Amino acid sequence: MKLIGVIPARYNSSRFPGKPLTDICGKPMIWWVYQQAKLVTELDEIYVATEEQKVVDVCKKYSMKVMLTSAEHPTGTDRVGEVAENTDGDYYVVIFGDEPLIQADNIRKLINMMIDNPNADAGMLATRFKDPVDVVNNTTVKLALNDNGELIFMSRSPIPYPKNVLNYDYHKHVGVYIFTREALLFYHSTPRGRLELIEDNELIRLLEHHMIIKTLLIETDAMSVDTEKDKQRIVDYLKKQQ
Repeated sequence: MKLIGVIPARYNSSRFPGKPLTDICGKPMIWWVYQQAKLVTELDEIYVATEEQKVVDVCKKYSMKVMLTSAEHPTGTDRVGEVAENTDGDYYVVIFGDEPLIQADNIRKLINMMIDNPNADAGMLATRFKDPVDVVNNTTVKLALNDNGELIFMSRSPIPYPKNVLNYDYHKHVGVYIFTREALLFYHSTPRGRLELIEDNELIRLLEHHMIIKTLLIETDAMSVDTEKDKQRIVDYLKKQQ
C-alpha cells in the first residue's frame, strides 16, 4: 500500500495573492506545511502541486518535491487529481497549503481511519465550531453528518437548521482530506455538478455521485491563513513557541 501526500499551492489566490510564498518567521508558508507533512512517516512521498513557476523555484530551493500542474484546474482537488494521474499511490492525503500548524498526529489518525473503513471513498478531518459567529458566516462551510460519521452534505448555510433543537454542535472541516486513488481519478474526470457550483464547494462533487466521505472528529485549534490578519496570528503563535 502506497500513501502519497499532496499539498495544493495555488499562487493566484483571489483573497491572498502569492499566499504559498508569504513569509512566516523567515520561511515561506508552504515550507511550514511541508515540514508538518514530513512528520507523517506513513507518507511514502510528498509533493507540492502548483500552477506557478515561482512556487516551483522556491520548493526546489528548499529541497521539497514539487509538480508544476495546469493553471486551468477549477479546484485544488482537480490539481491533486493531475498528480494522481502521474503517480501510483493507493491513497492520496491532501494537506491544505494554508494551514502551517496542522498537526501530524491528526493526519496519521485520518489515514488509519480510512484504512479501517475500506467502503469509504474519501475522508476528512472535522471539528466543532467554537465561535457561534462563524456558524452564520458564509465563508465557513458547515457539515451535516449521519450517525456513522459520514458526510451527508456541506453548505455555507447553517445546516441543519436548529428549529426544534437548540443545543447542537456545528462542525467544520479541518485542512486535510484523504482519497482512494479510484475516487480521486473519478473526481478529476467528472464535470462539476449543479450543487457544487451553487455552493462553490468542491467535495460536493463526490456527494452528488453518492460516494462515501467519512469524517473523523478531532479537537484542534488549527488556524488557516486566508488574510494578512490570519498570517499575523500564526506568526505570533510561532514566536511564543520559540
